[in-house]
Amino acid sequence: MLKTIPLTRIAMLLTAAFWLSSCTKNDKDTIVPIGTEYYIDDILNVVSDSAFWADFGTVNRGPIPPKVEGRFLVAPNIRIGTNLPGVPIGIAEPNITLALSKQHNGIAIMDLKQDIENVTDTVFVMGSGNDFTVYFIEEKSYDVPLGNVSYHVRMKRGIVMTGTMTAEGISRFRLATIIIETEDDSQGVLVQNQPGSYHIYKDNDELAQRIEQP
Repeated sequence: MLKTIPLTRIAMLLTAAFWLSSCTKNDKDTIVPIGTEYYIDDILNVVSDSAFWADFGTVNRGPIPPKVEGRFLVAPNIRIGTNLPGVPIGIAEPNITLALSKQHNGIAIMDLKQDIENVTDTVFVMGSGNDFTVYFIEEKSYDVPLGNVSYHVRMKRGIVMTGTMTAEGISRFRLATIIIETEDDSQGVLVQNQPGSYHIYKDNDELAQRIEQP
């Protein structure tokens, strides 16, 4: 699901070096008081496709979000939208386990596990009533070996999640991955998705089930 560049899966699995970081990166147990950062516009401003909003819905920017702490399971996890040609929608992707904790002053710690990917980072939380928006910017850098040559790739993408908190979990859960920047040193050998490319996912029964209390 969180794979948003059109390199082959084989090339991704053969990556020689891979690491994750973000502009708000933190360890799992500490929240740095970095204040309110409304860089969500840096994520959403690159999306020009009106179909995005039809599939994703609204982004609640309220200043008093609900408590989003807990552990949730997105299963089955379905891709419902994309602006990349030839990419199928309506198919099941690997399930997502999403844990949110230590929420305070509009930030929280997120652990996201899916397939071979595991992301731990500080995220930002907005919202009002029971509706919320969680977002962060992730930078990935890795090497892609092709033959005797290895090319270095860098990608920046935004992750935005929305939904409504209930006792059972997150209703109408949506997760979007949006490319913000890409670059590589392959001089055209690799074909990168352009800024504004996106995928949108949801829990097929419209509820990301709560599997653990805060």
